[in-house]
Amino acid sequence: MNPECTTEDQALEHEVLILGGGFGGIYAGKALGEKLNGQCESALVSENNYMVFQPMLAEVAGASISPRHVINPNRMLCRNLNVYRGKVSRIDLKNKEVTINTGHYTREVKIRYKHLVVALGAEIDLRRVPGMPEHGLLMQNAGDAMKLRSTAIARLEEANFVRNPELRRQLLTFVVVGGGYSGVETAGEILDMLLSLRKYYKQINKEDIRVTLVHSRDRILPTLSEKLSHYAAEKLQKRGLELCLNTRVKAVTSTKVFLNNGEVIPSNTVVCTIGNAPNALVRKMIQEFDLPTEQGRIKVDATMAVSGWDGLWALGDCAWMPMPNGKPYPPTAQFAMRQGTQLGKNIVSHYKGKPAQPFTFEGLGELASIGHRTAVANLMGVQVSGFLAWFLWRTIYLSKLPGLERRMRLTIDWTLDLFFPRDLNLVDTAETEVISEIHLEAGDTLFSTGDPAFSLYVVKSGKIELRNEKGETVRKLIAGDFFGERALVHKSGYLYDAIAAESTRMISVPGETILPVLQHSRRLRRVLAKTTAQASAESELETIIEQIPAFVCDKPLDQIMHSPIAALHQESTVSDALRLFKKKRYSIYPVINDEGQLVNVIDRDDFFDFMKHSGVTRTTCISHMENFHIPTCSSSDSVTNAVSEMIKSGRYKCLINNSDGELVGIVTMNDIMSAEQLLDTPNN
Repeated sequence: MNPECTTEDQALEHEVLILGGGFGGIYAGKALGEKLNGQCESALVSENNYMVFQPMLAEVAGASISPRHVINPNRMLCRNLNVYRGKVSRIDLKNKEVTINTGHYTREVKIRYKHLVVALGAEIDLRRVPGMPEHGLLMQNAGDAMKLRSTAIARLEEANFVRNPELRRQLLTFVVVGGGYSGVETAGEILDMLLSLRKYYKQINKEDIRVTLVHSRDRILPTLSEKLSHYAAEKLQKRGLELCLNTRVKAVTSTKVFLNNGEVIPSNTVVCTIGNAPNALVRKMIQEFDLPTEQGRIKVDATMAVSGWDGLWALGDCAWMPMPNGKPYPPTAQFAMRQGTQLGKNIVSHYKGKPAQPFTFEGLGELASIGHRTAVANLMGVQVSGFLAWFLWRTIYLSKLPGLERRMRLTIDWTLDLFFPRDLNLVDTAETEVISEIHLEAGDTLFSTGDPAFSLYVVKSGKIELRNEKGETVRKLIAGDFFGERALVHKSGYLYDAIAAESTRMISVPGETILPVLQHSRRLRRVLAKTTAQASAESELETIIEQIPAFVCDKPLDQIMHSPIAALHQESTVSDALRLFKKKRYSIYPVINDEGQLVNVIDRDDFFDFMKHSGVTRTTCISHMENFHIPTCSSSDSVTNAVSEMIKSGRYKCLINNSDGELVGIVTMNDIMSAEQLLDTPNN
């Protein structure tokens, strides 16, 4: 951010402000720009600088058309408006101000208005299905469609290497959730793409490819007639699509989809086309200003004005407007486009002193492409299916696509698609994710003993069990626990199997992200090591004790400790410490008082960090240094006790006191492991 730039300095003023760059917002902006022709300062704010023609996203995912054909620049569509790219962070209806987050390097900007059009649309909420937010792919914008397309081709590439038929089938199983228009069209396109590209992958058979559509109702496309719905289902099933009707997804992991009927589908790819929820900003605005509401949406009259608020309008997914039959207008493109156009005209009428006109559009019908040049349609009461419906689907959507240039490019693409195969280039458009989330169900394996370490894991909810080669649980990890850091630091394989004991959510931090931090922060390494050691002390103690001869375990520490020990006095200075460091090169140095009792421990590396602090000189007393924790034991304690204390504290050294509390020696883990050579064995 620029500290010299204030919010007040950035304040803008517009007569009309439109929030949202979907069908409703864009078409309202187009109508305003065309009718007022710059006579009224108007603006549109959208998170993207383009509008997505969502009805064709499935064809982008299926590699039938290019993603550039389904997006249009907002500035080209709303030529006479001020167009801003930014995210709305707050709406103040009383002061008629909207706060916009404009980017990473500038402060928020306030825009004052006289008329506000709220067209922010709905949001996607996948939290109701465990694992869906972490593993589900969406179909909301061009980026989502490209990601699905890339994922599908990546699965083909990976499966072509796999010789295990079960794993290959799992890689090539795609589960689409939701039997509405988006779900059906996506499933059909993905199935077509996989079957058409399969011939280029010599190790993949047709039987390996599986696309399953899961729908909670008794038939797909429920807004169409039963006849068309059954026709679509029959055609899709003949081409190999599996239908799971009257079924819901219960949970999702990276390798499985759990259905509520008990069935488990092994799959690495889940596409979710459901989960629409009211916009969070709209909900907040409704609560803060007590707006009329219905089902989480702003209730408007037939002109799309909000009762009781002068100059406030709403449309599309975030507005609730009743049709003549009392039901709300459906949140589809054909209604949003016309609502936007009518709302724009109503605002123009306001400035011209004319009354606003009600929105009365009843719909022209519905169309759905089901792939393989087949579609179903209900146009003004006439039901059409097959190739004719598919031709009508393309013709109608082509006419609705904004911009002559886009229409011509799309027509060329569609024509070429009739003669040439689909594009199978794997273009990965995904951004690198520093931190990701993982969902596991009970019994799922996160990693196995010996697997190379790639990540640090933090448990958000649920339980993970670390099990040894015998299947015994050596450690249980619950919410807040972390694991995997030691294998990362030491670049070794995992020591145990990590298995979910119940439904579990975790955060995964890649090694390439966390390792530089651990390598350059000793203190963080110590905190992690100490916490992990304390949590796993019992299992590690058993492992280490098994490697020490029984007669050594029972020996008192005074028989194997090193004595005397290099120590500093609590009144020693930095100069005193430097002299000792030069004479005795150790990693730690105990600090004792006049009675010879331990009062502190100095770590050599910490000491040199301490010297960098301002105000520290050679005469500075070392008592100002932070204590470095090392466990202590009595000289009469057994070796087993020392090992236990070392493991619990995450250290491999232990300081030894006598019965009077005086420091008399030190023992290390290396001393203990080699003690058999120094002590007389029972046979001697």
